[in-house]
Amino acid sequence: MQTFPAPRNFRVWRLLRNRTNVSAASATQIQADVTPAKSAHLAELNVVSPPKRTASAPASRLNLNGTLDSNGNYGRKTASQSDLNFSAELSIAAPTKHAIPELDLSFDNYIDDQYRPTPKAAPVITRPLPPKPQAPKEPIYYPQGKPVPQLQNDTALRRVCEVFRSFPNQKCTLENMPAVCEAAGLPMYWKMPVFLAITQDEDRLATQVDFTSWWKAMTSVAHDEAARFVYTLSMGSRSYLQPEDFYELIMDIIHTHPGLAFYRDATEFHDKYCQVVMTRIFWNDAHSWSGKLTTERLRKGGVLQAIRQLQFDDDINKSLRYFSYEHFYVVYCKFWEIDSDHDLKISSNDLAQHAGGALVPMVVERIFSGAVCANPNLKNPQAELGLADFTQFLLAEEDKTHPTSVEYWFRILDLDGDGLVTLYDMELFHSQVQRRLAAEGIDSMAFQDVACQLIDMLNVPGGATSFRLSDLKKSSLRGRFINTFVNWRKFFAQETNEGSESPRIEDEGGQELTEWDRYCIEEYEAMMEDDQADAETISLNLEEDDARSLAFHDVL
Repeated sequence: MQTFPAPRNFRVWRLLRNRTNVSAASATQIQADVTPAKSAHLAELNVVSPPKRTASAPASRLNLNGTLDSNGNYGRKTASQSDLNFSAELSIAAPTKHAIPELDLSFDNYIDDQYRPTPKAAPVITRPLPPKPQAPKEPIYYPQGKPVPQLQNDTALRRVCEVFRSFPNQKCTLENMPAVCEAAGLPMYWKMPVFLAITQDEDRLATQVDFTSWWKAMTSVAHDEAARFVYTLSMGSRSYLQPEDFYELIMDIIHTHPGLAFYRDATEFHDKYCQVVMTRIFWNDAHSWSGKLTTERLRKGGVLQAIRQLQFDDDINKSLRYFSYEHFYVVYCKFWEIDSDHDLKISSNDLAQHAGGALVPMVVERIFSGAVCANPNLKNPQAELGLADFTQFLLAEEDKTHPTSVEYWFRILDLDGDGLVTLYDMELFHSQVQRRLAAEGIDSMAFQDVACQLIDMLNVPGGATSFRLSDLKKSSLRGRFINTFVNWRKFFAQETNEGSESPRIEDEGGQELTEWDRYCIEEYEAMMEDDQADAETISLNLEEDDARSLAFHDVL
């Protein structure tokens, strides 16, 4: 058996070994020459076979790097140094006894599968997975309140429909509205605004269709009590309330609340009571000089709870912040006291007589300048003050710790309206306080010494000589600070009683009374004593007149 030397290219050698296994007795002569190429990786192999069976066929040339082209090259058009060329000439004679089998030199037999070009894998089309369903994020802020389940609104509507069926002709009057409000889950004293809303302020009875239409429209946009209150009183036209929106509600309280039964016949004072109550509602809850009570401020205020509480308390005076008749009586009596001509208008001269002339002239001038009125018009100062404006002044004057009172007096002291009160502004006001004290024969400290105390009261960071509204609100001594520039009588009283504290007074619920509450208690008791003394005087005079008339008749 003839052996071949191992070629340098191991792959070609293994190919020959596997494909040409010839015995020694074979007459076929195979000559294999391995001619090294210039490159160590290139070799050419020539195989000469015995005489061909037919005429010599053209040599075939194989390139193991690719497919055969028209010139016999495999892969590229020309061979490079890295190409491995394989040439073979095969002569096959007539069959002999020991003829070797015909060699199959096809490409598929000479090249193993591992040498075939690796077919490119088909691109895998990957589609993104659909996103996982996520629960919708709940918004943090609900301008119209957090939505309630529709079933809750429908249940309330069914209860109201049952109530309407019990009415004659299924029509509702104003007297029937308490039952309707109760079925709908609304406070009883919403009855007048709700009645006007469902009848569209027309002089007629309300039907079930009217209420159903209004209820569905209202509950679709208003979800909590504050939003529904604004929608009802504004007839769904605004997202805020104005003072006049409360008029019908307060008038209904006057005519139906047990605590005001004695007051119903005094119809000439009903409008006055409404003005005072409306002013107090906006003073305590609006915290704005725009004359608007927003839904957000309504939620933080206390008027909704006060209206709801009215149906459980027969004593109207327990509603200290809004509906107390005693507080109204004190305000109106103070207004009537300084209204010299009783035309229900107060001039600057009238206001200067308040509390025995305790206000300094510059304060009176600033009040009439429009600086503390809603939507101020500084170009056209006010000539007179009405009951509502006077109510604001009295609330600010008698309780200087209230947040709205602090804003009121800061607007007075801020002469140029730049949001900053300087030592120059403070000196102008306090100089007038010193003149009034000097006129009364009272000595006072120089302003330089007073200014040091004022800076300590505010405790402004960095020891600044001016302050802003936020600095004034943070001070626990803001009431004493304001009196230094506004009211010379109170300034003198606090200087002589420095260190003494007023006793703590609580209401029936254990809540500490505000300065305004204590002022109204003291003034109302004093007024009642005066009225009782006047009544006794009138009674004595009447008895004396009767005795004189009897004696005269006896003489006759």
